[in-house]
Amino acid sequence: MKVNELQPGDRVTEQHGQDTIAFEVVSIKPIGRRFAVTFRSDLGIASAHYAGDAWIRAIRG
Repeated sequence: MKVNELQPGDRVTEQHGQDTIAFEVVSIKPIGRRFAVTFRSDLGIASAHYAGDAWIRAIRG
């Protein structure tokens, strides 16, 4: 799904070698043509900035 379509509660997974880390979208805010996305996981809370038309593997929660 495109980053600009993400909503709080959507789930994203990321593969790190043998491990899969699950993230939940906490918030998403537009910053010009980019978006600040805040994620929560077992590792804590983190934010990242993405282009609005970037693709990210997400499941609607």
